Amino acid sequence: MNRDRCRSRSVHGSSGLVVVVSLLLVAWARPVYADDLLETYRLALQNDARYRAAQAEARASSTAIEQAHAGFRPTIKLEVDRMSTRQKIISSNNPVFATGSTTFPTFSETLSLTQPIYRKDAIERLAQAKAVVRQSELTLLAAEQDLMMRTTAAYLSVLAASDSLALAVAERESVGKTLDLERERLRMGLGTVTTQYDAEARFAITQAREIEAQHKLRDARQAVREITNRPLGAFQTLREAFTLAAPMPLDPERWVEQALEQNLGLRARREAVVVARQEVRRQESAHYPSVNLLLSHNRRDAGSTLFGGGSNVATTELMLRLTVPIYEGGMTTATTREAAFRLEKAQEELDLEQRAVEREARAAFDGTISGISLVRALQQSVLSQQKALEGRQIGLRAGRFTLQAVLDAERDLYLARRDHAQARYDYLLNQLKLRQAAGTLAESDLVNIHAALQ
Repeated sequence: MNRDRCRSRSVHGSSGLVVVVSLLLVAWARPVYADDLLETYRLALQNDARYRAAQAEARASSTAIEQAHAGFRPTIKLEVDRMSTRQKIISSNNPVFATGSTTFPTFSETLSLTQPIYRKDAIERLAQAKAVVRQSELTLLAAEQDLMMRTTAAYLSVLAASDSLALAVAERESVGKTLDLERERLRMGLGTVTTQYDAEARFAITQAREIEAQHKLRDARQAVREITNRPLGAFQTLREAFTLAAPMPLDPERWVEQALEQNLGLRARREAVVVARQEVRRQESAHYPSVNLLLSHNRRDAGSTLFGGGSNVATTELMLRLTVPIYEGGMTTATTREAAFRLEKAQEELDLEQRAVEREARAAFDGTISGISLVRALQQSVLSQQKALEGRQIGLRAGRFTLQAVLDAERDLYLARRDHAQARYDYLLNQLKLRQAAGTLAESDLVNIHAALQ
C-alpha cells in the first residue's frame, strides 16, 4: 500500500508538472493582439520573403522589352584622345625636313553615331523579350496564389495543432480520472495491480502526446511567423458547423480541362518554351548580315606634322556599312545547338508540368468530394465512440467491463476526434488546391475560408 501511495504521488507529481508546463507555455504564447486569416494574409503580402523575391524578379524581367528596343536605337559616343609625340629626324634627303628632334601635342575628338538599319538578332530579341515579360507576369501571379496557399495552410496548421493540444489535454485528464478510479478500486480490493499498471502506462502515453502536441503548436506558430515576419497573436477557431459544399461543376474532367488551360504555373511554362524557341532564332541570326548607318565628325588639332608645322582639321563622314559574317570559329553553330537543347529541356518541363497539373486537379477534386463524406463519417464516429466510452465507464463501475476496455474506448474516442478535426481542415485546403490548380484562386476564396472560422 505504501508503494501504491508513493506511485500515486509520483504519477500525480508528473501530472502536475505537465500542467505547470502547459500553463507556462500558454502564458508565454499569450497574445497581445489577434490575427484572423485575412489579416495574416495581408501581413504575408507585405513581409513574405519568397513572394517579395518573386516581385523583384518580375520587376527585373519587366526591363527586357526596354533592353530589346535598344537594339533598334542609335548609339552615340564621344571619343577624346590627347597624345604627346616626340619626333627625331636623324637624316633626310628632303630639304623640307631639318635634322633634330621636336615634341608636339595632338588633340583629337570624334563624335560618332551608329543607327542600325537591319539587325536580325534585334528583331528576334524583341519577340523574346515580350515572352519573357509575359512569363514573369504569370510567374508573379502564380507566386501570389502560392502565398495564399502557404498562408492558409500554415494558419490552419496552427488551428489543427491547437485542437490536437486541447484533445491531448482532455485525453490526459480523462485517463487520469480513470487511473484515480482504478486506484480507488484497488484500495477497496476490487482491482488488481496489473490493471493499475496498464492505466499508469496509458496515462504516461497521454502525457507524451501532450508534450508532442505542445511542440507541434509552437512549430506551427513559427511557420506562420516565417511567412509574416511577426508572431501570431490570438488565432481563430473552426466553427463546429459550416457548409460542406461540393465543387461546381461536379465533373472532374471539366476541372482538369480548365486547369490545363488556365493554371498559372503551366501558362508560365508555355511562355518559357516560347522564350527558348526565340533564343534559338536569336542565336541563328548571327549568320545573317547586318546593315548600319554610321555618321562621324572628327576634329584633330596637331602641334606638328610629318611635313612640319601644325594643323587643325575637321572631318565629317557618312557611311552605310554592310557586315556579312563568314566564319567565327564555329561559335554561332555551337551556341545555336546549345539553345536547341535548352528548348528541348523547356518542352520536357512543360510536359512534366502538364502531367503534374492534371494530377493535382484530380487529387484536389477527389479530396474535396471524399472530404465531405469523410467529415460526416468521422463526426458520426465521434458520437458513437463517445456513447461507447460512457457505456464502458458505467460498466466498469458495475463490473461488466474491464479497465482495458475503458482505456481502449478513451483512446479510440480521441483518435476519432483528431481525425475528424484534421478531415475538416483537409477539406478546406482541398477546396483551395482545386482552385489553384484551375488557375482561379483569388482572395475571395480566402474570404470563404474565413467565414468558416470564428
